[in-house]
Amino acid sequence: MAQATPNTFGVMVSDLHNPITADILDGFVQGEQQQQEFDMHLCAGFNSADRERVAVNSLLAHRVRGVVLIGSLLDQKEIQELAQTVPTVVVGRQIPGLDCVYVNSELGGRLAAKHLTGLGHKRLAHVSGGTGAGAARRAAAFEQTARNATGVEVQSLEGDYTQKGGYLGAQILLSRDAPPTAIFAANDLMALGVLGAAHQLGLSIGSDISVMGFDDISLTSNEFVSLTTITYPRLNMGTEARALLQRRCESPELPESIVELTPSLIVRESTGAYGRTSK
Repeated sequence: MAQATPNTFGVMVSDLHNPITADILDGFVQGEQQQQEFDMHLCAGFNSADRERVAVNSLLAHRVRGVVLIGSLLDQKEIQELAQTVPTVVVGRQIPGLDCVYVNSELGGRLAAKHLTGLGHKRLAHVSGGTGAGAARRAAAFEQTARNATGVEVQSLEGDYTQKGGYLGAQILLSRDAPPTAIFAANDLMALGVLGAAHQLGLSIGSDISVMGFDDISLTSNEFVSLTTITYPRLNMGTEARALLQRRCESPELPESIVELTPSLIVRESTGAYGRTSK
């Protein structure tokens, strides 16, 4: 590989259209801004592992000093091999041997299940993030915690962290003979899709159907949408990634560093007690 360009970093995002990406990038750019100037090459994988490979190769061709992968869909082995070529930090996933920043998805899944079962819901559903970052752990924790509650049934459908995926998943779930009374979407974008499908069916959100998401993006708390969700310090994901990348570039021999962010529950109007009547 040709000599890297000093203070030029590459950032690859899996989904450029997900609002959470902007928060993470804000943190990445602002984290060290007052200490050291740097250039950033930004590229997107558009929810495709194949396009991610092309994007990463483009970054390497620009001789970046280090790379940050945000929500990458690449195989674990591919990411580990990339890290042997250029300093690499992973955001949203935990990869053995690599510097990583991620949210505790298991805790988030448990918080979602406890909230919905605590409201008295017995028929729950989860629209997962498929192969997306953190999706499997989030889904497993939600399903296990929900099933530990007395008399609770859980249905699961695979989604893709997109609004369309949430909409299509909700259409299937809500058309069944015994539809769920509460749906946990693996991220807020899918939750917005679930809300759209529920509105089309004439369901009252928070009464006929409870819906919650994960991420607490800005679109989910306004005069039109009041989504119960799982929140965490998203800007910190970017600032921590920036710090880890700088550390790795300066001291490549150091052991890997793991930063796990703790999520919490934000209750809004999209969830309510089972059997609550519409206002």
